[in-house]
This record gives sequence, C-alpha cells and structure tokens, in this order.
Amino acid sequence: MEKSKVTYFESVLALFFMFFFVFVGYLLFDLRVELMMIAAAAGAGLLALRSGLSWKEMEGAISTRIVSATPAILIIWVIGIVIATFIYSGSIPMLIYYGIQIVSPEHLLISAFGISAIFSLVTGTSWGSVGTIGVAMMSISVGVEVPLHITAAAVISGAILGDKMSPLSETTNLASATAGVGLYDHIKSMTWTTFPAAIITFIVLFITGKTLNTSGQAESSTATTMVSELEVIFDWNLLLIAPFIIILIGALMKKPPVPVMLLGSLTALLIGVFYQGFTMENGIEATYSGFDISMIPNAGNTEWSESVLTLLNRGGMLSMVSVVIIIYCGYAYTAIISKAGFLETALNPLTSRVKKRGPLMVTTLFTELLILVFSGTSYTVAIMIPEMFKRPFIKAGMSAKTLSRTIEDVGTMVAAFVPWGTSGAFYIATLGVPIFGEDGYAKWTVLSYATPVIAIILAFTGVGVYKMSKDEIKEELDRYDEEHNLSKIEN
Repeated sequence: MEKSKVTYFESVLALFFMFFFVFVGYLLFDLRVELMMIAAAAGAGLLALRSGLSWKEMEGAISTRIVSATPAILIIWVIGIVIATFIYSGSIPMLIYYGIQIVSPEHLLISAFGISAIFSLVTGTSWGSVGTIGVAMMSISVGVEVPLHITAAAVISGAILGDKMSPLSETTNLASATAGVGLYDHIKSMTWTTFPAAIITFIVLFITGKTLNTSGQAESSTATTMVSELEVIFDWNLLLIAPFIIILIGALMKKPPVPVMLLGSLTALLIGVFYQGFTMENGIEATYSGFDISMIPNAGNTEWSESVLTLLNRGGMLSMVSVVIIIYCGYAYTAIISKAGFLETALNPLTSRVKKRGPLMVTTLFTELLILVFSGTSYTVAIMIPEMFKRPFIKAGMSAKTLSRTIEDVGTMVAAFVPWGTSGAFYIATLGVPIFGEDGYAKWTVLSYATPVIAIILAFTGVGVYKMSKDEIKEELDRYDEEHNLSKIEN
C-alpha cells in the first residue's frame, strides 16, 4: 500500500486515543494502565495502517524505541536488586532505625526533601535516591505517623531537584548537549527557575509538617514496635553504610551507574552473610524475588508487626516487572505515533505561529508536556524540543541557555506525573503510592508544577532569559541556518 500523508484530523485522533483510554479507563475506572496503553496503541496502529504504514514498519519502530530505553530498563532492574540487598545487609533498616528516633514528625518532610536532594546531587540519579533514601524515609513516615503520600512527594521533589542540578545527571547532560550549551552554563541557567521553586516547596513542606496532626515519635506505638523489632533482626555497625559509600564514590568518579550499583549490592550481600548471619542462598534469592522476613533465622517463631513486614518484604528484580511492562506498552504507542508522523503533524500549528517571548515559552512548555505524556520519557523531550524551538527562541531574542533550562522545566520536572512513563511507573512501584487521587503524591509535589509557572513568569517579564541584541540574534540565526543547511530566511 502506498504511504499517504497523514491528515491533521487523523493526528489529533491518534493523540485522542491516549487521552480517552488513559483518562477514562485508568483514571476514572481504575483499569490497568498497561491495557489502556495497548488499546491506545491499537487505535493509533489502525490509523497508521490506513496511511500506508505497514505492520513491519511499526514493529521496527517499536523495537528501535525499546532498544533506546534499554539503559533505563537496566537501571530499573538493578535498583530492584539494590533495594533487596540493602535491606538484607541492614543498611536501609539502620537508616530507618536511627531516623525514627532522631527525626521528629514535624521535620520529617523537610528532612526527606533535603536528604534526597543531596543524595541525588552527589550521585546524579533521582531513581537511586528514591530507591534507597526514599524507601527509608517512607518507612520512617510509617513509624512517626506522617501521611505516606506527602512523604513520597517530599522524597520525589528532593530527588528531582538534586538530579536536575547535578553535573553527573544523564538528563542534565543531554539537555545541555542537545541545546548546544556548556554543562555548567546550563546548570547556572536552571537556578533561575529551579531555586525559587525549591524555596516554595521547602516552605510548603515546612508549614505542612508543622500543621500535621501526628503523635510524637515517643508516643507512637508503631514507631516503638518498629524500633524494637528491627533491633532484634539486625546488628548495627558503621560497616552498614559501606554500600552507600560505594555508590557515592562511584558517582563522584563518574563511573557507569549499573556496575557501581551492582558492586554496592554485592558488598551489601556479603555484609548480610558475614555480619548479619544470613545465608548466601537467601541473599541470592532476595536479589531476584526480594527480601522476605522468612529469610531471617527462626523468623517463623516470631509474630512480626505489619509495619515491619511492609518495610522488609520488598525489592528484587521481580518487584520491577510491572514498571518494565508499562514502559513496553507505552513505547508501543509512542513508536507508532512518531513513525506515522501523527505527533509532528498535530503539534505543527502550535510550533509555527508564536514569535514573542511569553507566548513562545507557554507554547514550548505545553509542547514538552504533550511529548512527555505521549512518549513517557524526558529523553524524547530533550531530543525533540531543540529541533523544534531553537530557531524560534533565537528569533525571540532568548539565548540557548534559556532553551536548555526550558527543556528540563517540564521534561525533567513533570515526568513523575506520567503513570506509564519510566519515572512515574518507577516511583509508584518503589514507594507504593499512586500519583493521583486523594492519597496521590502529585498535588504535594510542588516543585514539579512551580518550576514551569516560574519559567512562564520570567519569559513574560524578561527577567533571567539571557536576552540577545539584534546583532547577536542575526549572528546566531546565520550560524543556525548554516549548521542546518537552511536557505536564507527573512527575519
């Protein structure tokens, strides 16, 4: 069948399938998001077939997209191993044990925010931060009776903040590279939007912590039970922080994250065997199916509290299966709409008409949001946005440094709100809290929606957008046109 150009109506309809199935099926009727994604992909696939795209071409596009996601999927599998082995060694339980006794309920939220931010800044990975420090903070929140979804929001906000500002972060490096900006110039530019949003987030979490109706940790029976039972199960020693130190050193030395995390997991496994007295067989089993309290010697003779069971029975590669399935289903849809040209055609009216700073910023951020929702990953945003908006930004008098930070103002910040995306699916599976709803973390993750709002305000006011003179605009346009082999376009 001869391939025909897709129409605007078909393109919008293909995007509507995602909105309809996910919004109606997943959000309203609580149907499995994986199945809703497959339904959306099937609808888009039928439209793509009508336009002349063969199944073989769609299959190839899906395969290519999944291959591109392999590095992220590898990290997801390994983080499952990290969580299980860090519990097996007592490393995460030790943080929880002392955290319950040291951190007061009113300061837990700002502690979770600050510690997660520091860990992500040093390691360059929000996922690693959430999978280790975040898991500990969630368990502490159970002990001191702070709502889990607010704690999850604090953890995620801190993890994203540190990741975004870290020179070791993949997304930070990718955004600066695709926009053609030096790494540290990019990070400096991001302070204009990220720091005000971080301050607002800190204030909200601080006030929320002060006003929460929680009992003090000394009075919390849950906290007392958790502390006493953890003390029975594990022996505490400074040796238990060694797995964390290995990950931190590996990050500072700019080593690949997967081998470093596996080395940290191996160290934790050995600590569990030779210091805690668990068996190697159980340790290896934990890496696959997760740690289970039955692995503790004579565990069957003790009745453990529900809070400790929830804390310890987690992790392992199997715990990440649902995350990977969501990614596969989401990428099937994304690959089809991209290969058929639906996404580009639907967005063209948005990208071709705006010229002034404020409206251009609004259009760019909205386009990022659409790409993020329909691709599920911030990597796609970082690749597509410079191609679509670098020239309009130059014509509007905003330098590449403004564009590079704009890529992350939605691409990185809002990724946690996409349930079928790599980040959203990971946070749901790891922290055990949904994104939306009464007990969802979305509404409390202030950093994620404050950042783009601040970006829009700065664009309309002209503050912090690195404005260019007419001569600089002409010079940059000439350079851009030459690099992209474009004919002379009237400015």
